[in-house]
Amino acid sequence: MASLHAGLSTGRLRIYTPALYDDGSPWHKEREQDRSQLLLKIQSHYKKALERLAGSDVVRRFLPSGVCVGLLDPVSNIIVNALLAATADKAYSPPVAVDLGDTERRSLDGLVTFLTCFFPYLADWEAVRYLLLADADPLVAARIVVDDRGTKCFRPDSAATNGALRLALRCATVAAKHPQLADAWLSLCSSLHKAVPLLSPVHPNYYHHNIFNNLHTLFKPKETAHVLYPPPTGSGLIGPWELAATRRTHITKVPYQHSWSLRRVLLDAIHGFYLKALARMPGGSRYHRSMLKAGHCYGPFDPVSNIILNTIWYEANFPPLTPQRELDFVGTWSLMRIEALSFYGLLSFLCTCHQDLSMHEAMRILIETDLNLAATKHYSSVMEEQEAFRAAAIAAWYPHRNPDAQAGFLSSCKKPEVLSLLLSNGAQQQLSSQAVHQLATLLASGMTTKQQQPVSVSKWMFDDTMSEGSERRRAHKRICKKVKDALRRYEKQNSGDNTCYQLYVVCGVNESVSGPDNSEEYIMKRYDTDDDDDDDEYYHHTHANFLVTRNVGSVCSAPVLFFAELSNDGDDDQLLCCPVDIPPPGAEPVRCLFCEQAGIRIVHPANQEGFHGRTLEFEKMVRGEDFYDNGYYPEVYSNHRILHRSESIANWRHGGEEEDCMYLGRNDFTIKEDDGDESEDYEDG
Repeated sequence: MASLHAGLSTGRLRIYTPALYDDGSPWHKEREQDRSQLLLKIQSHYKKALERLAGSDVVRRFLPSGVCVGLLDPVSNIIVNALLAATADKAYSPPVAVDLGDTERRSLDGLVTFLTCFFPYLADWEAVRYLLLADADPLVAARIVVDDRGTKCFRPDSAATNGALRLALRCATVAAKHPQLADAWLSLCSSLHKAVPLLSPVHPNYYHHNIFNNLHTLFKPKETAHVLYPPPTGSGLIGPWELAATRRTHITKVPYQHSWSLRRVLLDAIHGFYLKALARMPGGSRYHRSMLKAGHCYGPFDPVSNIILNTIWYEANFPPLTPQRELDFVGTWSLMRIEALSFYGLLSFLCTCHQDLSMHEAMRILIETDLNLAATKHYSSVMEEQEAFRAAAIAAWYPHRNPDAQAGFLSSCKKPEVLSLLLSNGAQQQLSSQAVHQLATLLASGMTTKQQQPVSVSKWMFDDTMSEGSERRRAHKRICKKVKDALRRYEKQNSGDNTCYQLYVVCGVNESVSGPDNSEEYIMKRYDTDDDDDDDEYYHHTHANFLVTRNVGSVCSAPVLFFAELSNDGDDDQLLCCPVDIPPPGAEPVRCLFCEQAGIRIVHPANQEGFHGRTLEFEKMVRGEDFYDNGYYPEVYSNHRILHRSESIANWRHGGEEEDCMYLGRNDFTIKEDDGDESEDYEDG
């Protein structure tokens, strides 16, 4: 999460820095009390279901199969699931005593799994609390989470929401030990509005035998030649959300402060702004170094404009000593570092402006305003504004440890000509080289360019840094080659549009997809190679995001974002490569188990389930299965494991030094005589 840094927070300054691992979870006793309360709610729903089924002994017999996971209210879910079980059972046997204890516990597990698989960054204990607010209604609970997270872009009929609902329902029924129910519910989506009046306890003929015959007919399996319960397409999944909207109890404010989850949501939003800023900068990698070191998203304008301004200003006033190589990629870890630093800067800015503002309240404001500080009406004087920007610069560990320089710049750059250049072409298209040059001239005025001084290092450290930089460039070039090959295949498959696609920049890579596979086959495979990293765990695939320009004739478009799944084995022919939308603030990301655990923010396609880390992997996680035959060292994923392992990356403030070496050269160092101190370290800039 984040915590107030006592040593840096002097005077009015309130400086927030990463806290030790703390997900804000309550004590074990409190968590158990919440689960007990939820179980009591579930038990009350089963009592109501028994009352409604008083006239049907046949259906009552199947009530132990009637878990309360489904797309209606909990009591209706119980009855529908019991009816589905009765419909599927060909043999009749006399009614038996109903023991629901195990069913109620499985229902609780299924409901919690529904929420934690629908939403990323949601701990089990958080899911329990949202379900308590929703009276154990799964879709109502989901809408409460959507509102609590400020998910403005949530659309019930979108491809992303449809995919999340399918995933959550499948995993929930697996957790409830009735996996066959997922396809049944998906096939019933278009009929749910017909079932609601039949399931209503106030139906005038509710207890009449014909009512259950009608329900029985409605929920009879729709068999086809190949598929049982064919899933709906298009907007077929919007019905459950419309019905949930009629059930929801109005909740003005969630009584829990889930600051840990909100921070992860904000970091996703920040990542989207950096992708947009990369797309707006001119071609070539001249500004990559400056963006990764100082391109923070806080400032006097919108976040994308602030990233561009801070990048150009830093490049103009603190130019590199070594001419920058042309690289068509940015370091994944370095990008996540600047995103995390921007978060702490934004938080410190708001809390310095408003002394009575809590960290959680500040995050709420950032979500509501899409991280646009200009929309918060935060200060009453230039001095207060500069003080707030100074707090942001200190929290972000500004590279030159000179927060006053950045604070002064951000307080004085609100010039009409600067805004005019930033908003040219509707603030959507690429900035021309001429516009960037004009901005650099404006932003450098009044400040003497500060030529950086070479860092004095020992010969062994110099050699190690140069070697690391070369190794990183080679590794990234290998990825870029695979990306270009995937892009050529995509271009060939879509040759009808007469478009030429060119790689602009690779902006996110996760090489730890589909694994770790430590089965005997791949252990032997590693031993048979000349790879020095024989002890590394083996992963089958890589997920990558990259920006692409499209040339139709002589006209070049603004860069668009692509996703590709690449094979680490070298065979990419059948794998996925497609354009994806840069998610706006408040959009739930498409889930990938492997990228979430690695803590790497990759944008995945919403209308494709053909990548690894989606449905099948989540179902295996819920079952507690080893993904691969890892023998004595099974790799079993869980929601807690994903959250725990990715947390240190979400706090990423120190790191990415290996990738920083890509931008360093001989001119950045002076070599001193070896004094025998092998523990020497240095700070770049």
